[in-house]
Amino acid sequence: MSDFEPVVLGNGEVTLRDLRTGELLHPGLGPRREAELLYVRQTRLAMRLQEPGGGPLAVLDVGLGAATNALAVIRCAEEISGRRELVLTSLERDDGALRLALAHPDRFPLQARHRELLEEILDRRRVERPGLRWTWLPGDALEALDRLDARQEVVCFDPFSPEANPALWSIDTLRRFRQVLAPGGVLSTYSTSTRTRVTLLLAGFWVGAGAPAAVKKETTVASDGPEALEAPLGARWLQRWRRSSARAPHGVSVLSPELERAVLAHPQFSAPTGETAC
Repeated sequence: MSDFEPVVLGNGEVTLRDLRTGELLHPGLGPRREAELLYVRQTRLAMRLQEPGGGPLAVLDVGLGAATNALAVIRCAEEISGRRELVLTSLERDDGALRLALAHPDRFPLQARHRELLEEILDRRRVERPGLRWTWLPGDALEALDRLDARQEVVCFDPFSPEANPALWSIDTLRRFRQVLAPGGVLSTYSTSTRTRVTLLLAGFWVGAGAPAAVKKETTVASDGPEALEAPLGARWLQRWRRSSARAPHGVSVLSPELERAVLAHPQFSAPTGETAC
């Protein structure tokens, strides 16, 4: 028996519910639209693929699930001629979501259209096509980070929520993702919570507001500096954070004076962009 079940969203798209956690995959806009917004448009993937003289573009897909994010990245690359090679790495310990999606082609037409590709990644954990190298590193995500061949220019950060998967949202864990991020790279995620943004700041990221996604007024983008952020968090966000009841990072019940000083001392809030941004 599968640990997942199909669920029809209000907009008619079909997604999956994890029966162990009760959480939906892509509950906002639906799988396809959310993947394109957060992990293609928000990361400026097409622009990165077209950068002249660049080597392979490394993209890290955290939480393969039913492969909707991975397929959005691959489809973007397929539409661009003369581009950089795409080197995509997916992290996922459970193949149940992808197998269920392939078992219901009428409900998951995107996966059905790419059945051959997805069956190959399931069977071999590696796919090679002209202009594409796709690897699935199964098992623990943190252990998999040590097996990456290069630093990642784009991180599609889409694990289950901090409540369902707290280990992937801690300061120490996000610091590991910061360490594998290439200069000028971005991490994009659906979470807009104050706790998530504080955790990213304490992990060494610069953090900005991302595009809205259905009921979420914003999402979140993080980088190694302000250049890749259209709307870096600044003085107004810092004021709201000071009044918030959720000031501590994930995994910490009460914000210590040391952590508070670390947030306030982050260079993001002393830079010129921090005076006027959101």
